[in-house]
Amino acid sequence: MGVDSRAIIAAGNNADLYAAMFASRGLDYQRLPYAFVGLDLPPPYYSNLTVLAPGHADEIMAQLGWLATKFTGAIGLKDSFGELELQANGFETLFGASWIWRDPGLQTCQSGWERIESEADLELWEAAWNQAGSPSSNRLFAPGLLDRKDIVFLGYRVNGAIEAGCIANISEKCIGLSNVFARAPSQDVFAQAAAAVACVAPHLPIAGYESGDDICHALKAGFLTVGDLRILVAKAARF
Repeated sequence: MGVDSRAIIAAGNNADLYAAMFASRGLDYQRLPYAFVGLDLPPPYYSNLTVLAPGHADEIMAQLGWLATKFTGAIGLKDSFGELELQANGFETLFGASWIWRDPGLQTCQSGWERIESEADLELWEAAWNQAGSPSSNRLFAPGLLDRKDIVFLGYRVNGAIEAGCIANISEKCIGLSNVFARAPSQDVFAQAAAAVACVAPHLPIAGYESGDDICHALKAGFLTVGDLRILVAKAARF
């Protein structure tokens, strides 16, 4: 059974977000037809290599071997289409997930959500994101990201405090939904975030990837799963 073309589009959109994150921190990377490769140490929660096209195992293995040498074996990989067998190379599955996709026009805009446009509000947004379950000892989202037309931070504010949020990243064929969070447990924050993202580019389908309970939340919000992926990590990769 072949790979769904929507999963390939979603992987490309995710790599666009990677490129923006790397560039905002002055990190070097290489965008190959089959993979996004971080030439510098990636930011927290980001992999060294993301697979972008199926059917390139040999080329990806060569890139992983180079990364293992550069980073003394400690590397992470987004196996975007679940094709690679790397246990013998010292990799373990950190978690599995599914690519998600929703066609445009399924929801109207979500009231109460707003664009984050100032450095001060971005700092508040990231602090709320940290508290909601994504701790980081250093700032992850550089203020320069606010100047990009393809990256939009969205937040839901209550009495001046940011209580929920997400990131939308715009590509040619879809808009990405990622980093969905809520400081208080919420069953409908994913649907709200998706509706807010739909307002950014109503003509585009929404793509992303989720795992665990968030897959159920995505399905309830009108998404389909269009492929599976794995995040693999190695402390001492061997090639």
